[in-house]
Amino acid sequence: MFIPFNMLRCYKIILIGLFFCHGVFISCRSKSQSQGNTTAFSIDPNDTILNKFKHFFGDSLPKPKSYVNDYTYLFTPEQAESLNILLSDFEKKTTNQIAVVSFDTTMVSKQDFDALTLKLANAWGVGQKDKNNGILIGICAGYKKMRIQNGLGIEKILSDPATKQIVDSDFIPFFKQGEYFIGTLNGINTIIKKLGQGQQ
Repeated sequence: MFIPFNMLRCYKIILIGLFFCHGVFISCRSKSQSQGNTTAFSIDPNDTILNKFKHFFGDSLPKPKSYVNDYTYLFTPEQAESLNILLSDFEKKTTNQIAVVSFDTTMVSKQDFDALTLKLANAWGVGQKDKNNGILIGICAGYKKMRIQNGLGIEKILSDPATKQIVDSDFIPFFKQGEYFIGTLNGINTIIKKLGQGQQ
């Protein structure tokens, strides 16, 4: 059974990936960062970005149903379940949490996509509260865009350059071919491997 995520108090934006129509994939860091142990973004009920997203889910943000929250059906039910099992087993072994969420272009604007993934990571509390050991992987196929949000506890093990390398080498080559499940599975397996090596 999926255990609701604990509230994460600090998050650092790690990576944004944008795959342009000309076939060039560019990765860069955002300037927005959290400070100390404060929350990177507070959940403001008047927040226009959140309110746009709430339009599709009623009066509140959607609760995470599982580790994989595929609002755009990038995965078949069987594929989503296999990812959920993988991520559940990983959390049981390490306490690290990885969540995956997909968005449609009608749910969020391109310019708000990055901020929304961070806000969801905080609102859902991805990772253990005292360890900040969560990762949220956001995907929007319509914008050809993805973002990985690493908790500060994860960043100590998985650096910015390492995260960028995983995105460029393990996710994107498959995403370009429309193979979102294979790309996501491949990327997650690499993340799990890197975290395992770093925690030995």
